[in-house]
Amino acid sequence: MTILDASPRRRRRHPDELRDEALAAARRLLLADGPSAVTLQAVARALNMAHGNITHHFGSAAKLQAVLADALIAELLAAVSTGTRRLRSGEIDEADLVDLVFDTFEESGVGRLIGWLAAQRSVQLDTLYHRFAQASRDLSGARDDGAILTDEALSPVIATVVIAALGASLIGPGMSAALGLPVAFMRAQATADFVRQRQAAATHRGE
Repeated sequence: MTILDASPRRRRRHPDELRDEALAAARRLLLADGPSAVTLQAVARALNMAHGNITHHFGSAAKLQAVLADALIAELLAAVSTGTRRLRSGEIDEADLVDLVFDTFEESGVGRLIGWLAAQRSVQLDTLYHRFAQASRDLSGARDDGAILTDEALSPVIATVVIAALGASLIGPGMSAALGLPVAFMRAQATADFVRQRQAAATHRGE
């Protein structure tokens, strides 16, 4: 009698397809169980692949986490850039931009991953800093007529909102609950700081 193998068959994947599927699986692991769950073994299990295939592609768990961080940071910067341009053109207000950045941190898992990288003193954070600096320069050079966000206010505003959103994604709910504050307290505070910085910069320019 022939015994059939009931285990699921593994399929061949193109390298680009494998990378995309591995990052998607890593993101799910990050959101479900935190950064420490993002390992080569866990991703291989999620994709029903041999551990060696994932190792061959990424090399190590640290490299996989770095690639995931790079992808999430790119998404975060795209959200910041899009929101900032919309703010400068008057399509949205400060609260809308703050919500966009806070939501991106919380929903993508990038805040937890940045916190993890910071705890490990990962050199991957240097890429984050350079990318934010470049985003600030790019946005400063793309000013529209009638913009409501001045070039001088741009870097402080990005830093204020991003740092607040990072903190909120890590300890915001617990801290707010412990202090008896509304869940949206940190967002409201970031928005208020945002408005003050923009107004101060506009006053300095005599606008």
